[in-house]
Amino acid sequence: MNEMIIKALSEIKQTDWNGNTIHPNLDFCLRAINLQSNNSGWYNPIAIKIPKLTGYYMINEDKSIFFEARIIKEDDNKFRIEYMSMSAYNDFEKKYSDYINV
Repeated sequence: MNEMIIKALSEIKQTDWNGNTIHPNLDFCLRAINLQSNNSGWYNPIAIKIPKLTGYYMINEDKSIFFEARIIKEDDNKFRIEYMSMSAYNDFEKKYSDYINV
């Protein structure tokens, strides 16, 4: 499943991400993203860096990649959360669906 998520994410344009929520560290960003996920409130989110993709992605409690948001490190104490645009989300879902139905 994660392989197909990564494959579909790699086809999303850099210009299809936007966001201006800034936090002082990666952990604060992960906790903010976790609030918008289906993970439990007890889950301590972790981040991964995926080769050839920009930013960090949160791993869900079920070990899947939370693909809707990414975290960009701008400085030692400045991390920005970016979200996929609606058109990118729709494009992602189509590509992901195509990949898993092959």
